[in-house]
Amino acid sequence: MKRKGQSIAIAAVLLLSIMAITTPGPAVASRLAKYAPADCSPGWSVVPSPNPGSYNQLYGVAAISPGDVWAVGEQYTGNTQDTLVEHWDGSSWSVVPSPNPGSFNLLLGVSAVSSSDVWAIGEYSIGNGHTMNLTEHWDGTSWSVVPSLDLGTGVNKLNSVVVIASNDVWVVGYYAVRDAAAPLTEHWDGTAWHAVPSPDPGNINDLTKVVALSSNDVWAVGSYSGVSGPSRTMTEHWDGISWSLVPSLNLGTGDNRLDGIAQVSSNNVWAVGYYAVGGYPTNLTEHWDGTSWSVIPSPDPVVGSNELNSIAQVSSDDVWAVGYSYSTEGIGSTLTEHWNGTSWSVAPSPNPGSNRNMLNAVAPLSSSDVWAVGGAGSGIDVQSLTEHYSTTSCGTNTPTPTPQPTVCPNPFVDIYTNVFFHAINSLYCQGVVSGTDASHYAPSGTASRSQFAKLVALAFGLPLTTPSSGQDFTDVPPSYWAYLYIESGYAASILNGFDAPSCAQFGQSYPCYLPGLPINRGQLTKLVVNAGGYTLSTPTTGPTFTDVPPSSPFYTYIETAHVQRVINGYPDGTFRPNNSIRRDEMGGIVYTAQQNQPTSPTPTDTAVLSVTDTPGLGMTDTPTTTATPLATDTHGTPTSTFTPTPLPSPTFTPTLGLAKS
Repeated sequence: MKRKGQSIAIAAVLLLSIMAITTPGPAVASRLAKYAPADCSPGWSVVPSPNPGSYNQLYGVAAISPGDVWAVGEQYTGNTQDTLVEHWDGSSWSVVPSPNPGSFNLLLGVSAVSSSDVWAIGEYSIGNGHTMNLTEHWDGTSWSVVPSLDLGTGVNKLNSVVVIASNDVWVVGYYAVRDAAAPLTEHWDGTAWHAVPSPDPGNINDLTKVVALSSNDVWAVGSYSGVSGPSRTMTEHWDGISWSLVPSLNLGTGDNRLDGIAQVSSNNVWAVGYYAVGGYPTNLTEHWDGTSWSVIPSPDPVVGSNELNSIAQVSSDDVWAVGYSYSTEGIGSTLTEHWNGTSWSVAPSPNPGSNRNMLNAVAPLSSSDVWAVGGAGSGIDVQSLTEHYSTTSCGTNTPTPTPQPTVCPNPFVDIYTNVFFHAINSLYCQGVVSGTDASHYAPSGTASRSQFAKLVALAFGLPLTTPSSGQDFTDVPPSYWAYLYIESGYAASILNGFDAPSCAQFGQSYPCYLPGLPINRGQLTKLVVNAGGYTLSTPTTGPTFTDVPPSSPFYTYIETAHVQRVINGYPDGTFRPNNSIRRDEMGGIVYTAQQNQPTSPTPTDTAVLSVTDTPGLGMTDTPTTTATPLATDTHGTPTSTFTPTPLPSPTFTPTLGLAKS
């Protein structure tokens, strides 16, 4: 049975050299204009937006209707920094003139109660390092400045705004008092702004985001710190009478901060931000159940920095969070994560910038209509970035798909031109894979550990079993959708969990499995090498790939796999070990493994699918192994009457690697 894990890993030989991507060279503006979805599957796509300045970035977004969306930020040209306000009318984004009362002007948040009642907030400079609160209002015709209160003598800043009604608006931020900073909460009653006292637990206090369910149920989040020491998360609640401090959680010994909050109901609130691990920000996701805050694991796609900046909800099982990832190789990528009611998973999103992409805010209208804004570019050349999530991104212009040979009728409209069409169709016909809905497979979606467990268990006919003594992993209860598959893979010694420190860093008790965590190229390569029993080797001439130095925990495994002609890099000389595996690629790997059951070599130990080697997550660099000879292969053919048609064997190309959209 253990040979199944070996065959799955070695099957990657046939697939990891099929596809490649290159970095296009056009200017950022051109990249933004040309970027489009690869297919009609549910997903994120770039929608071109104006760039009036040489530097442009959007920090806030508010969606009123499909034809009425506002985004705010900044534009910079020469020595002038002005507010940037853009509007979506259902067909295109356009710049709307907005006031600039100071020499330095910035808008950070926007919220609306109707098409003629929209608020935007931020700050402006009056010189000599002094900044003032900036509140602007849209009345359906034009933007105007509405004076707000400045409590600090030097620095005042508003970070967020929420509109409950035309006479019920909250803004939050901070103001400086000598060597300290106090949280700032102000309320609009329909006539004027009023300062409302709020707790200040530290020497430096900053409220970054505010959200409201009603006039007596308002939340604000941020951070505070003492005279020395790391920052701590801060959550405050307004009950209609006063603000109170609500204890929240902090992970690790470094800085912790909350930058976004979303409220589904009075006992269902989400907050996102980061906590520092080894100097790098790591995603922090917390949930309020009406009584207390708890940490809920969320994926960190890259080794390096991962930070969620904003969160918004459609319903209790449809929540979006956005931010950025910045790898140790110096590549900044947009980060979009989705909560489906059970776990968080990464949803691939476009990166039109060559090395700098980020999302700062998200606003959903429905489960099929979500907007996110930020910036993209190269170095200091940053342009506004507006991305849209839709389940019908191609609309009525979807071309008639070219017929493909099928094992059984194909229901998925988004895989006809996919290189793994035959693999996905064959696995679907076996009942191994399913779509995200009746007609979409979402091939570009990120493959998670739970999805991989299902494919392994069903594709190789593993005995579906559950432990008589109860669940093996604390974060995979019997009610979890992949419980049966994960337990079956664990019983077959193909899958495994995490060590205690790793579980703790994700807010889980040991032993944990972390089912929503994505799988990346470096981890899969290590699995291939260990499962294949290859003799580890390194080149005498130095590293083969520019982004995999000898200090990388994957170095020896990647170099060994390269020598064995198992896996290769990209045309630019990189390997990109942190790139995630897509749903279509995962299907292709499993299907090809079905058709190519190796009979040798027999490894001396069994590699398990345990992500135990990712720096920054508190994980060890030693995979869990069992030094027991492998059992006789009794599952070479799935338990079904289906006879799959083998895929053509791909030609080995030394310079190609596995692509990531």
